[in-house]
Amino acid sequence: MTRAQTEFALGLYRDPDAVRFVLDRVRLPPTADRVALALDDAREGPFVVVTNTGRFVTCLGRGMRHELPTVPRDQLDALLAKVAEKRVLRELAQRELRNDEEEGELFQRIFSRGRRLAREDFRAISAFEAMFGSTPHILMLEVVVDVVKMREAMTRGAHRITRIKAPTAKALERQDRLTWGIGHLMVLSGAGERRDRDEILDLASSHKGSPTLACSVQEGLTFCLRAAWAAARFGKPTIPAYKHALGEARDWLQALDAAMGLGAIGLRHAGTLPDVKRILQAQAARDAAESPESSTGFRGRIAEEVIKTIELAEERAEVTHKIGCELCTFQGQHLPEGHPLRFATPESVPPELARTAVLAFDGDVRSASFLNLALAALPVAARARAEDFYFPREAVRAWLGEWTPEETLERLKGLAEATPKKEPMRAEKGPGRNEQCPCGSGRKWKKCHGAGRAP
Repeated sequence: MTRAQTEFALGLYRDPDAVRFVLDRVRLPPTADRVALALDDAREGPFVVVTNTGRFVTCLGRGMRHELPTVPRDQLDALLAKVAEKRVLRELAQRELRNDEEEGELFQRIFSRGRRLAREDFRAISAFEAMFGSTPHILMLEVVVDVVKMREAMTRGAHRITRIKAPTAKALERQDRLTWGIGHLMVLSGAGERRDRDEILDLASSHKGSPTLACSVQEGLTFCLRAAWAAARFGKPTIPAYKHALGEARDWLQALDAAMGLGAIGLRHAGTLPDVKRILQAQAARDAAESPESSTGFRGRIAEEVIKTIELAEERAEVTHKIGCELCTFQGQHLPEGHPLRFATPESVPPELARTAVLAFDGDVRSASFLNLALAALPVAARARAEDFYFPREAVRAWLGEWTPEETLERLKGLAEATPKKEPMRAEKGPGRNEQCPCGSGRKWKKCHGAGRAP
């Protein structure tokens, strides 16, 4: 055993919490009571042998044979890197806490800060993701029912509001916080560990639609991109669910969620791309074969657009970057000269900030321009990090300012304008009393089926 391997083994011996983290995340035979952790080659060793609860047992030198289940060194390194990352996040979370705030209260920021949840907030919250499990996803499914009902009611009356009184302001604030809470919960769901994602998929199988539809139905560009990102994180196991959702979609938003989810999976996991393209192409071909009057042709059209995005992924990503730079330049133009977030030209915008400017943008995807931007940004969203959906706190304060009721009211008005208006149902006009009865008897209506009815 080399000196470096000896020091690595001592590090494992002194850090049983890290060892338990590793063992909790590898697949072991149920009967295994001991496990070998490879310090180099998975067959030749050397090895550190531990119990299935993480207690140190012994070391085996290079070439010493055993019959124990083995964790390869590359997998061990990857999991230990996650341990280090989570510890850094925990330290950040501790610094984020106010003096009067407990760790558990961090989660409440999801429903209290709305669009203004900063990257620092999200990092602090995600430090405890191992404790959340599938809770964010379950909570999202519960909240979305109330949000959609409340939004439908408020959208109908949005244009009649000329003066915002206190009760209306309170209702608008609740609508804002819950809507954005769904977006934050979607990102937390996607950022969870694989074992949590498996539980999420089991939950999704009992609901109609895809695992991410609850987020997409908020109709904002950022919500559709968050849903697509989460689909990419869920990965290959969800392809059948998205395929089914696309084939059964009854409106264009369901189809958009499913098609973008499939596209994001293919863009993030290259090995799935052939299957994803076949599914999208098959859907496009099926709808193209139907009559022009078919009410489901939107599924094929959206599938075709996602195929184009996949084929032009790098070009679309470059376009998205340019738009992000322009958005940042626009956001900072009101700031004083010399402010670090006021950019003289789009070219001076940092790429990371430009990426967030698009991923966090709340344009209504019912608008053709914002729908096109959502599709163009799909390659960027599919490969993004969870924190890329959030501006740093400095940008939140400088660009977004404080929430106002007017902000949410304008969003609702935009949704109302984009939603097709339902024609009121009217009773069909019956025959006149002196006209012939439609039954074909040849008699007048008043002396046939209209007899005895009030004139």
